[in-house]
Amino acid sequence: MSDTISTSLRKEPAFVRWATAEGVSMLGSAVSGVVLPLVVYEATGSAAQTGALFALRVVPYLLFGLIAGPIADRGNRRRLIIGGNLVEGSLVATIPLAHALGVLTIGHIYVVALLSATAFVFSDAAVFGAVPALVGPTRLPAANGLLSSLASGSEIAGPVIAGLLVASIGATNAVWIDATSFFFAAAVQLTIRSNYRDPTTSPSADTTPRMRETIGSAFRFIRGDRSIATLLLAGFGNSFAFGAVLGLLVPFAVEELNIPAGDSRIGFLYGALGVGSLIAGIVFARVFRPERIRFLTPVSLACSGVMAAALTTGPSWPAAVSLLAAFSWAITLTIMVGITYRQLAAPDHLRSSVNVIGRMVAWGGQPFGAATGALIASMASVNNAYRAAAVVMLLTSLLARIALRQTRSSV
Repeated sequence: MSDTISTSLRKEPAFVRWATAEGVSMLGSAVSGVVLPLVVYEATGSAAQTGALFALRVVPYLLFGLIAGPIADRGNRRRLIIGGNLVEGSLVATIPLAHALGVLTIGHIYVVALLSATAFVFSDAAVFGAVPALVGPTRLPAANGLLSSLASGSEIAGPVIAGLLVASIGATNAVWIDATSFFFAAAVQLTIRSNYRDPTTSPSADTTPRMRETIGSAFRFIRGDRSIATLLLAGFGNSFAFGAVLGLLVPFAVEELNIPAGDSRIGFLYGALGVGSLIAGIVFARVFRPERIRFLTPVSLACSGVMAAALTTGPSWPAAVSLLAAFSWAITLTIMVGITYRQLAAPDHLRSSVNVIGRMVAWGGQPFGAATGALIASMASVNNAYRAAAVVMLLTSLLARIALRQTRSSV
């Protein structure tokens, strides 16, 4: 397979349409990611209540991920993806509608965030199986690279667009953009006639295993594939350290870079993370090969560890921007290697389940890392928390290198 990897997606018009729809939806979500916390903060003045909005996005994945994967593996992924967009769009639209009617409450926003995140779990599970079915194994790295680039571009453009919308039509009305983006994505995806399954490997209806059997098979598959198991553990370490760095980025800027809290340069630090992710998505298809995971993952982890350590040496603001871009590039490369390899290695009837477990492990690492980093920073300093994150990444790199050195690609 590695000899036939293609970086061109021109021969996959259905995927290009699908990815366009996803890109629009990502941009809308990036806008809401800025304006909804602003709506909550303006109404409550509470940082805790505003932060709770972010936490609600993670909780449903940890609660429902294990059943979402088998549902996507056993059912029609097309319906899950389109239905997810319609449900999320309808839920989000109730926020500006309630505001227009004068009945919007903070509880309403929390409920929408929770239900919308729950719908996302099931559509996201379907996406893990849909992309390989649309493009095939040879173009999968290019497809994942494009999707990552779209996500990164949205993270860069979304806050800018959100700022303009807030200034012109107000924060709550700006949420209409997100609702519309979901409906647009569903409309485009309706034009693609596919159930996003591989007909050569998918089980027939009468042989489809029960959900408990599918979950058990997914865990057995992961345990039986040393490469995937190692990449999952590496992903947790990667996300743990990333959570520590990202969660302390504002204190780092203020306390270590001596940037005032209201200074626009802090925004550039966040923007650097988006730029690094964007570059990783652009180059991914050119560097990824299944047999290269033995050094791609350890090297990318080591690179992010070195960048995190370098941030503690008292760099200037421009140097910190560059270091954060390189840090994000390495973080994103580690993530994309893990996702793409799991998609290639897992059979179609387990692909969503295996990758949802991977997502749960990765997302589970970030809050633990953020909490650990905050604890170290409170007891010592932000620099010490960043040093700890660097140590975690470097140790994870070493362990991944040892574990992967004697493995052979199962793709």
